[in-house]
Amino acid sequence: MLDIDFLWVGEKAKTGDAITAQFTDPATGRDVVVVIDGGFSDDGDRIADHVRRYYGTRRVDLMICTHPDDDHIKGLFGAIENLDVDTLIINRPAGFGHVRDDVKSPLTEDLVATAQVNGTRVASGFTGDTYFGGALRILGPTELYYTELLGEQVKYAGFAASIGRTLSKAASAVMTALQGVSHDPGETLVTDNGGTTPRNNTSIIVKLAVEGYDALFTGDAGVPALNRALDHLESVGEHRELDFFQLPHHGSRHNLDPATLDRVLGPQNGGIPRGTTFVSVGREADDFPRSEVANAAKRRGYPFMATRGIDLRWNRGGAERIGYRPAEASGWLAE
Repeated sequence: MLDIDFLWVGEKAKTGDAITAQFTDPATGRDVVVVIDGGFSDDGDRIADHVRRYYGTRRVDLMICTHPDDDHIKGLFGAIENLDVDTLIINRPAGFGHVRDDVKSPLTEDLVATAQVNGTRVASGFTGDTYFGGALRILGPTELYYTELLGEQVKYAGFAASIGRTLSKAASAVMTALQGVSHDPGETLVTDNGGTTPRNNTSIIVKLAVEGYDALFTGDAGVPALNRALDHLESVGEHRELDFFQLPHHGSRHNLDPATLDRVLGPQNGGIPRGTTFVSVGREADDFPRSEVANAAKRRGYPFMATRGIDLRWNRGGAERIGYRPAEASGWLAE
């Protein structure tokens, strides 16, 4: 049994990730619960309610904070306080001598303290760590790459504000509401458009392999982080065709390029379904995921489903949910 839920995050255009999963641990035969990221502060109680209602338990065996941006970490406070969390996986800048807010160290340590007060064990998460008899594998980052990215974050912080203003202006010039078209408009994703931030590339990348199904969770990781993760997956002989893929960073055009998509999903196949892509976007974030990114995934056989104010469920087995509306994959988007 494998049950994956993307809870909606963001009433307006703001968005974040809050993901839960329940599956049968192949090592013990017991059903276990994993939470990956928690959205904003208001989302913590919803995560707890979801786990209790649909998984029939208060216990979370493993909670993962992919990286300490507000839209991923803040909801985990409420989730920890309202559930019985066995282990929290979070990488701590303070453990590498970085204690400033440039790297979100104070917020990270606040979550660690909350976890410890509530009896939750705290662990780091680096390439090669496995749980549940190897069913859950952390693909990245390596500890060395993480420390390099911490240094880059400190340098980046000095000019991030001016870059943010520039990117905001550039984004506003290209943002248009997504519109469907009846045919493939052709590949326009050429590069990762300058890449994403160092902190996004610290995202813990997770693969879940249960009962023959493979799911990849990417946080906000960009091209260099994803390719390092794929290198590890290939080195251990576990790079198989995915059934489920999380489009990184809400479908941003700064996190993927064609070569990386080919490695993750396989080459273009005209949109013949191979699997499913989920993406978390705000209820009114009509310009995300980026059309060129969503189409590129669909072109490789992975049509996307976006939260936009509804919870999404992908399941193979799991209890029937009365009144739970199934999501529908989106078609081609105008570019």
